[in-house]
Amino acid sequence: MAPLRSEEIEGWLNRWAPQPGEGPLQPGGEPFAFAGGPIGVLLVHGFTGAPQEMRRLGDFLAAKRMTVLGIRLPGHGTRPEDLERVTWRDWLEAVARGADLLRGRCARVFVCGLSLGGLLVLCEAARRPPDGLIVMASPYRIRDVRLRFLWLLKRLFPYTGKGPSDLRDPEVRAEHVSYSRYPLSAVEEVLRVLRAATSSLPQVCCPALLIYSYADRTVPLDQGWVIYHRLGSTDKTIHWLTQSGHVIPEDVEREEAFDQIARFIQRVAGEEILPRA
Repeated sequence: MAPLRSEEIEGWLNRWAPQPGEGPLQPGGEPFAFAGGPIGVLLVHGFTGAPQEMRRLGDFLAAKRMTVLGIRLPGHGTRPEDLERVTWRDWLEAVARGADLLRGRCARVFVCGLSLGGLLVLCEAARRPPDGLIVMASPYRIRDVRLRFLWLLKRLFPYTGKGPSDLRDPEVRAEHVSYSRYPLSAVEEVLRVLRAATSSLPQVCCPALLIYSYADRTVPLDQGWVIYHRLGSTDKTIHWLTQSGHVIPEDVEREEAFDQIARFIQRVAGEEILPRA
């Protein structure tokens, strides 16, 4: 496989640039790609977040000579109003497009997502199995009585604010890229992804690594285990962190998480496919 040329990388990234009607990218909202060897890894950020959430992980995997693509989900990394114009199927299409690009270039393809990104890669894995799947801090259900009245609330209060981040790393927290508010209409789209992902769990048969944290204030402890037990995969592992908040790839135990991900990819891909040092 010939290495990716700079113009090819630019062409890749243009696919996740702001579309007509979207605002300009915030710093940290840029998609990213790194040319590497025959192992390709797709990285997908979370709801209201941006590709920056996955950038440190991308740098880590690129240093191990993997081909890395970190996409921007439509409506993210620009302005909150852009989330009003997208649907859950737009997000699924963005993930599928990224996986297709890597399949066209790499001998092995892994998909990795955080929170909403994890739900999206679960859907992709059920539809077209990758060589491996990594899910970080994704919910199985959202327990909030207000969701019963979402149809009314979104008309009375179109936008809602976000609470403070549970990131434990103060430097990362200060530079974290995320919307401070978001439209309630986008919550409906998240719920649609959630239903699609959880209903497809038995159809996910590829090797899987799940990473969750006991200190996550967004996703309750039991939800990682529910996803683990309902996955159709026979080769599956769940790894628990103890101090990290919800945004695992940016928080205090990120190096532990990255090491688990690299070990998983290398084990599943097999030594014969790994580039020589």
